[in-house]
Amino acid sequence: MDDAERQVVARFCLDLPDLRAEVARLDETKHGQLTRIERAAAEGRPISGLLTRYFGIDPATGNRSLHGGLPGAGTGRAHEELFGCPQGHCSREERPVPAGPVPRCRLTDSAMKRLR
Repeated sequence: MDDAERQVVARFCLDLPDLRAEVARLDETKHGQLTRIERAAAEGRPISGLLTRYFGIDPATGNRSLHGGLPGAGTGRAHEELFGCPQGHCSREERPVPAGPVPRCRLTDSAMKRLR
């Protein structure tokens, strides 16, 4: 998988809880489409085309990104630790909260791999 697609999967993983909540309010067709995208991402297959086709998300621009927040708001992050995708399918990296649990993959619910 190329770097651009790995970034798409990373963004998808970050947005996944919000996307699941949004899809829960929709019909069964959308549930199945999201499940298909999740399965493809977990298997390391490209998902850009599926995101565009089923949800109108433009992976190149990320114009449908659901995560965000005010800078400086929320809990701090540990600078010494860095975790990444457990399967290496995406470019997501996450720093845990100090003395917090190991971050988990939002797609497979497995513990993320320690990078440092």
